[in-house]
Amino acid sequence: MKYCKATVTTTTEFADTLSVVLIDLGSEGVSVADGEEIKRVLREHTWDYAADSLFEQTDSAVYVSGYYPENHDFSALIEKLNELRAMADLNAGSLELSLNKVDSADYENEWKKYYVPIELKKTVIVSKWQKYGGDKLAVYIDPGMAFGTGSHETTKLCLKFLEKTDLCGKTCADIGCGSGILGAAALKLGAKSCFMADTDEQAVAAAKENCELNGVCARAEIINGTLDSSVKDRFEVIAANITADVLISLKDAFYGALRSGGILIMSGIIHSRATDVLAAYGKLFALESQESDGEWQAMLWKKK
Repeated sequence: MKYCKATVTTTTEFADTLSVVLIDLGSEGVSVADGEEIKRVLREHTWDYAADSLFEQTDSAVYVSGYYPENHDFSALIEKLNELRAMADLNAGSLELSLNKVDSADYENEWKKYYVPIELKKTVIVSKWQKYGGDKLAVYIDPGMAFGTGSHETTKLCLKFLEKTDLCGKTCADIGCGSGILGAAALKLGAKSCFMADTDEQAVAAAKENCELNGVCARAEIINGTLDSSVKDRFEVIAANITADVLISLKDAFYGALRSGGILIMSGIIHSRATDVLAAYGKLFALESQESDGEWQAMLWKKK
């Protein structure tokens, strides 16, 4: 399906009003690109991590885009923009209009050409449309879905720890499972079963689809939620690739759910928060290994 993207240059103050204008004139939706707004949100909230590029401002303009049928008549929009420009006291920016034809199928599928398998020591993460003929354990995923494709440093760190852990016949859990890549990998590596949980319904749907791709659904329990603190001594291995604050909040739940001597693999920890995590877990768990990749750290703990 082809459609036309109409992008208007404006200001932060006028972006909302312009969005309404575009919708009133037939747009099926709008998107706003405002670097200053992104930086404001980053300043006003506490984040474990935010890429430096988000703070870089190379263009002070704001761009509001509307999406219309391929042969849409834009005369009404052009007339409206001319009216707005004539209002001298309106802080609306240049209101310059650009039109681009977009083929949605080409846009959605072009990136697939550049996706390559992610190889680790024992496993390889492969997209569902690719074939793998090597001798490693292939974990298939739909990387078009959100919540993790295996390429991020935090996911790869968890996968490396899973590969180093004896999972054969073990009961495992993947908390904050996202795409389910860690749980699926654990099952491919020999785990007896894997409990997978995420608070996002779309993540749960993604995890279920990826488990189906790998033929491991019969050994997976996937829920919309998190680890119940009442669960006791159920798991031998738990993996959690989530933020430092959530990891710290789940400390007692992890301790209770793990059997004596159980293994806890965690990642998603930005360097600046590593000391907080170490302090929170040090009394209940013994740190067996700690690795980093880029801005991130992963830890492997053993229940005391």
